[in-house]
Amino acid sequence: APEFFGTITSRLKSEGLTATSGWKRLVIEKPFGHDFQSAQQLNEEIRQSFSEHEIYRIDHYLGKEMVQNTEVIRFSNAIFEPLWNNRFISNIQITSSETLGVEDRGRYYDHS
Repeated sequence: APEFFGTITSRLKSEGLTATSGWKRLVIEKPFGHDFQSAQQLNEEIRQSFSEHEIYRIDHYLGKEMVQNTEVIRFSNAIFEPLWNNRFISNIQITSSETLGVEDRGRYYDHS
């Protein structure tokens, strides 16, 4: 629940889970907040525990099909299946660039 994002990140920091010299990331599903002001407040709370370059705000709906297709390619192909694992791939980066703007979706983001 978005109203707990700030509390959760604060607790992660207070328990020492963010104090690492290694790799750390925070992935948050968006939209979050119920309006622009509450989203700004959540961002301020989150930034108390994580720096901006460690925060990833994702829209799970836009990435869902792409990730599912990657899994299908891996597990249905005898060539890829034994090679596409953590022994041979260190990370996967998926970029989805939209050519459309917010269009009619603005009201949804304003009230979610």
